[in-house]
Amino acid sequence: MPAYTVEGSETGGHIADVVPITAVLRARGELGSPAQVDHEIDQMVEHVRDFWNMEPDQVMRLCAAYTARCTELYIKLHRIEGRERSYKQIRTQHVNPLMAELERQYTSASRMLEVRRQDLETLRSMT
Repeated sequence: MPAYTVEGSETGGHIADVVPITAVLRARGELGSPAQVDHEIDQMVEHVRDFWNMEPDQVMRLCAAYTARCTELYIKLHRIEGRERSYKQIRTQHVNPLMAELERQYTSASRMLEVRRQDLETLRSMT
């Protein structure tokens, strides 16, 4: 079976080196190794696992903090992955699912907080 190679061209929409090398080097320095990034994500996942045992407003604050960090990781990983492919898998298979889970957790905590607010209103109207 013949091997095919796909190469972009400027007429075909390919733009080489969209991200300047200085941004790639800075991102690499700020991210650390792929193992270090994985470790940071694993720590966030451990905390998310314990959200069920926290107050809803605390969960919402942690979701906001972790979402901000995941967005930062996403951007930096995107900058570096063109030159270092080992980072792409982290972005697509670790950061994206974590961001989706944080959104679900935030929504759930927000709903629980609203139920508590409604309960308080009901109690107030009874007295």
